[in-house]
Amino acid sequence: MTAMEIELRHLRLVKAVADEGSITRAAATLGSTQPAVTRLLRRLENTLGGPLFVRSRDGVEPTSLGKLVIARAQAVLPVVDSLRSDVEASALAGPVPDRIRVGAENGPSMVGLLRGIRNLFTGTDVVTESESGLAGLIELVSGGHVHLAAIHEFIGHEINLGRDIAAQTIGAEPIFVMLSEQHPLAAQEELDLADLADQSWVLTPLDIDREYDVFAEACGRAGFSPSVDHYLSGVHNLELVRSGEAVSLCYAVSRFRGVATRPISGSPMQIRHLLLTEQHSPLVPHLEKLARYVLDNYAETAAEQPSYAAWLEKYGLQALEPAPRTVT
Repeated sequence: MTAMEIELRHLRLVKAVADEGSITRAAATLGSTQPAVTRLLRRLENTLGGPLFVRSRDGVEPTSLGKLVIARAQAVLPVVDSLRSDVEASALAGPVPDRIRVGAENGPSMVGLLRGIRNLFTGTDVVTESESGLAGLIELVSGGHVHLAAIHEFIGHEINLGRDIAAQTIGAEPIFVMLSEQHPLAAQEELDLADLADQSWVLTPLDIDREYDVFAEACGRAGFSPSVDHYLSGVHNLELVRSGEAVSLCYAVSRFRGVATRPISGSPMQIRHLLLTEQHSPLVPHLEKLARYVLDNYAETAAEQPSYAAWLEKYGLQALEPAPRTVT
């Protein structure tokens, strides 16, 4: 036998013996018998030119050659298993459509998502559809009207997506405050939420997401009840802030002319970015890779936003790492 004849089953055998520390236990793990595992191991050792394991009082210990083979097995097997899973999932899900319809709220995920789609599915057309309300976006996905949606949810106020939706976490980030560059508090690098207790606030309309509930809870913990005088979105929200009439909340990566964005001490409000598709969509096997494109683009954008870049340098990159979802 030559090195070219070494098969995946040999690597799985070596890894099982190393993990279990015993040929007998490895045989049970592999669904085989101790004599069969021993014979296969001996043939492999003859091929490689030396023993891979030696007996010890506690079972078996790898030799230097054994450690080398174990390291290779640990590197190769996860890649092969991942490839097999992707291929099987793709076969079950069917071909990716020639035209992918994407729904998105107003947020920072779209550029990275479009880049990922074009890189992964060369020649595929992309059509975008804007939908400000989270409930509307989820309905578009579950009903098959869009193939993908990029949304956010507030951590601690997770959305129940239902059984028809497959979700992939992209990452999490803190919510920042935005205020006029001429506002006296804009000179501070970081704000306590209590510093903003006497401000007039403009929030997104109540039917868009759970921003008001999350904000009101955070203000309550800070010892005050906020004065929310306006419920506007988009440019109308921005103009009130820019003029100094109100302050508002924003994504940490947001950058607007005439507006300062500042972190809130302790990050009392955080959001999680998600990609959604229908549970049986052919895009399900590709969600993780698409999320990586979005996250990479998001990290680039964060590095170019001065206040967020300073916050990340101070507190670390954990804000961009995926955060687990818990929905009660």
